[in-house]
Amino acid sequence: MNSLITPDNFEFFARYLLAGLIVISVRSRFVVGERPKLTEQLVEAVALSLINQLAFLFLASLWSLVPAAPVLPARGVFFLEVLVLPATLGALFGWNRSLLRRLSMPVQNPARRAYDFAFGKHRGPSFVIVTFTDGTVVHGLFGEESLAASDGNRGDIYLERLYHVADDGQWAEVVPPRAMLLSLEGMRSIEFLELEGERERTDDAG
Repeated sequence: MNSLITPDNFEFFARYLLAGLIVISVRSRFVVGERPKLTEQLVEAVALSLINQLAFLFLASLWSLVPAAPVLPARGVFFLEVLVLPATLGALFGWNRSLLRRLSMPVQNPARRAYDFAFGKHRGPSFVIVTFTDGTVVHGLFGEESLAASDGNRGDIYLERLYHVADDGQWAEVVPPRAMLLSLEGMRSIEFLELEGERERTDDAG
C-alpha cells in the first residue's frame, strides 16, 4: 500500500478516490444507514470521484468563459477540486437522495432498517409510546439525553424520563422522576408524539 501512494501519484488518488470518500463522508451527515463493506465503499468512492471530475470539468469550462476571469493558483484549484467540490456534492446528495438515482446510479436506500430511520439524526425530542407483545406499555420522553442503539441482533432504548398517562389521556411525569433502559425484544410498536403538543397537554394537566 505504501508503494502505491507516493508523491508522484498522490494527486491521482486524491482526484479518483479521496474526492469520492469526501462525498460519502459529508453525505453521511445527512442520511442514516449502516456503514457499507470496505469493497462496496471503495467502488462507490471511485464512481463518485468520477462524477466529481465531470462536475469540476464542467465548472472549469464555465469559468473559462467568464470575461477577464482571474487565473487561480494551481494549488488553490487542486484543493477546490478534491476538497471543496466533493464536500458540496456530498451535501447536495445528502439533501436530495433521489439525485444519484436520477443519474442512473444503483444507489440503495441509506437507511437499511426502519429502526435506524426512526431514531436517526433528524429525530428531534419527542414523546414515545412503546408497546410490547405481552401488553406492556411504556410512556416516556426520548430527548437529547436519550439513546437508541441497534447492532442488527438486538436493540434497546434509554428514555431519559418516564410518564404516567391517566384515563383521560393527560400525561404527567412519574414521581419521583425516573429514567428507563428498555430492551426491544418482544416489542410490537413504537409511537412518536410531537413534543410541543404533548408539552401543552402536560402543562394543562399540571
